[in-house]
Amino acid sequence: MPSILSRYNELFTHLEHLLNTNPALAVTQAREIDLDTPERPHWLNLRASILVDGGAMTQQQDAIEEGLTLFQELHSLHPTTRVTYNLANALVAAAGHPQGNSSWLDHQERNREYRAQARRCFWKVGQDVDAEPSLRTQTWTNLANQFSNSLRLGEAHDARLTALEVDPENGVAAYRAARDLLWLFDQGGCSDLTRIEAIMLAKIAHRNEDRIVEYAGAQAAKEIAAFAKKLGDPPPRSPHTDPFITWVETERLTLAPAVELVDPTLGKLDWLMLPAVLEREPGAVATPPPLFAMFNMLKSDFILARDLAWRAVDESVWPKTGRFSDTLDFATYGPDTSALIVAHRTALDLLDKVAVTANHYFELGQSSTSVSFGSLWRGAKDKLTGVRPLSTKVETVIRKGAKALYGLVELAEDYAGEEGILRPQKELRNSGTHRFVVLHDLGDPASSRQAPEVEHHHREQFTQDVLRALRVARSAIQMLALAITQHENGLAQREGGLVGELIIPDHDWIRGHEEDE
Repeated sequence: MPSILSRYNELFTHLEHLLNTNPALAVTQAREIDLDTPERPHWLNLRASILVDGGAMTQQQDAIEEGLTLFQELHSLHPTTRVTYNLANALVAAAGHPQGNSSWLDHQERNREYRAQARRCFWKVGQDVDAEPSLRTQTWTNLANQFSNSLRLGEAHDARLTALEVDPENGVAAYRAARDLLWLFDQGGCSDLTRIEAIMLAKIAHRNEDRIVEYAGAQAAKEIAAFAKKLGDPPPRSPHTDPFITWVETERLTLAPAVELVDPTLGKLDWLMLPAVLEREPGAVATPPPLFAMFNMLKSDFILARDLAWRAVDESVWPKTGRFSDTLDFATYGPDTSALIVAHRTALDLLDKVAVTANHYFELGQSSTSVSFGSLWRGAKDKLTGVRPLSTKVETVIRKGAKALYGLVELAEDYAGEEGILRPQKELRNSGTHRFVVLHDLGDPASSRQAPEVEHHHREQFTQDVLRALRVARSAIQMLALAITQHENGLAQREGGLVGELIIPDHDWIRGHEEDE
């Protein structure tokens, strides 16, 4: 009698062939797989995979949902990285894409729970350094697609570059990163380096067609090759001589319209600016609206947090004025350690300030003293469904064209939600603000003498958390600027009559600092 493995492989090969030739028949035959056997988990996996893939190909939502249910059962039995990855893809397939007259926002809201679960599954697999590289690189690519679909473009770019770190030949990640960069470039306001980086990424995709076939299929490889050929070749770039510039570029910590390479000739790393804003106050004095002061301070705080993170690496830049008791557990004390903790807190504090700015500019109606990033965007829970719908004003703004605002809505849920993928960042920020965080450069922090007021962390891991927090803050500021730009473009099209202009000069020029650059 054939072994379970040989029977599985034989049926798998047969159904895979049907997926490529007659996916509807593949779905039909997958439903005939007997699950009432001692080897149920193996057949669950096969049946679920074919139902999800075949259902997506033939637009049979019931087949996708059936496959999703089977993957959920399998995941409860065997939550391996592979099963978690497959469950995430099933959730994405079940969410689908806007169909017919369904608007993008209606679709996002209707499927928000599926998409949130998918992000959690992808995130879990992506963080698993023991997972096989091919699985991790595809996971980061798929998570990036989820970010991109909600206009979380900075986070999408981060995820795709992570996918390329895992597998430098991942042409799918390179292609999609290039496509998003070109979209941002076409919106205006980006530097030429945005397009240059897009070309560089497209060439990576073109050089690795075999990997694209493996990850996305032959048709995708053909389309990506055609895309890359249209862009030409990027000009040569010289390596940076300033280690700080190298670090900022490597860690993707510039405040520009896109996550891009650094051009030292621009003179500034952080040149993301707001668009011209229509004046809303009749008879207002001829000075810029408060929005510009708010945005300037967002950037100032981000730059400070980034600088603290950079300087914290070098103990020699800090004064040696403190004398500390050694706690005999390899903990580090001093201004460099505190700078790292303050950098993390300052970066994440920016999220509430982003919410305050959005509340003011979009006139969302909350008191400035009660705004928080986690709660601004949605109303009270529906008593019947338990769902918190978008607030009426947020929904109106998004429907009028500021789609990037939805990226902030989703980021807030990932940050403040009980199961959000960024919830650990919020909890770490709260510990650093209200209690004590102690960092250790050697040994096991868990072996320290414990107290509820103190959290112990590896310094190296905490440094990575700081960099992640900075990238979250950077992305939030970028989404805010894009949402304001989209809203202003919509206002310009909707508003009639003459519109006056007030030129907002460069701060350094007014202060006479430009000559010092």
